Amino acid sequence: MGWSEHHPVGLIHNSPSLAYRGYTLFTTNGGNHANLVDMEGQICHRWEYHEGISYSQLLLNGNLLFRTNPPTEEESGRGLGGASGALVELDWEGNKVWEYRNPWLHHDFQRQLNGNTIVLVWEELSTEFSDTVQGGNVNEEEPEVMLGDVIIEVDSDGNTVNEWKLWQKLNVAEEVICPLHGRR
Repeated sequence: MGWSEHHPVGLIHNSPSLAYRGYTLFTTNGGNHANLVDMEGQICHRWEYHEGISYSQLLLNGNLLFRTNPPTEEESGRGLGGASGALVELDWEGNKVWEYRNPWLHHDFQRQLNGNTIVLVWEELSTEFSDTVQGGNVNEEEPEVMLGDVIIEVDSDGNTVNEWKLWQKLNVAEEVICPLHGRR
């Protein structure tokens, strides 16, 4: 299957022998909806959300779990790629049943079988730590503060259950940033 910005409505290519049987869930970049389409490219169901739906997963209960579009730079402090303002769960009818807000959310997430959710967030690193990090390309346009990844497990009430600060495992003497990458 293929969709194109030049043909905003409908399926433009279909090779059933190359497609997985069943339904396909997809979102559009910067859009406010997620579509569930069948093997013929027909939209079988659509969820919409006013803050946008940037990346989504269909849960076992039929609900949609997704990241919203990026927050404004004023809300998050930066315009970083892969950022989201919240993680939201909608039921089949489009009602919000769960939400976790964090302006540092980015990229991936996973709902666990116990109902908890694993999220990835950025955290500002201390100057003392970032000064020990070697390598990287210093770009005058980037903020001076470095960010580190934190994996957080949150429960259904949004409380932190576990937290893993990945930068704490970094061996700064051996793990040097490539000179082609920034120090953000």
